[in-house]
Amino acid sequence: MNTLTVADFRSQLAKYFDLVLAGEKVFIRRKNQLFTIIPVQEDELTITPELAAKIEKARKEYRDGKTVSLTSHEDIDRYFDSM
Repeated sequence: MNTLTVADFRSQLAKYFDLVLAGEKVFIRRKNQLFTIIPVQEDELTITPELAAKIEKARKEYRDGKTVSLTSHEDIDRYFDSM
């Protein structure tokens, strides 16, 4: 596990990306927070045909007014209490 400052990370980006790809955990400290680098496969960012169909169905339901709008905590409570 590597913990470093933003300045250290910035000065040696390639080194730390290589460590992450090799399975190491890299944490970057900025003020009082820690961040980490996680590699993402390109196919994880792709919308599949099945997901695209679900999105389109949801958009159609919204256009057709077949959705519920909850704008306050009270609305949410009433909605779940009615289930």
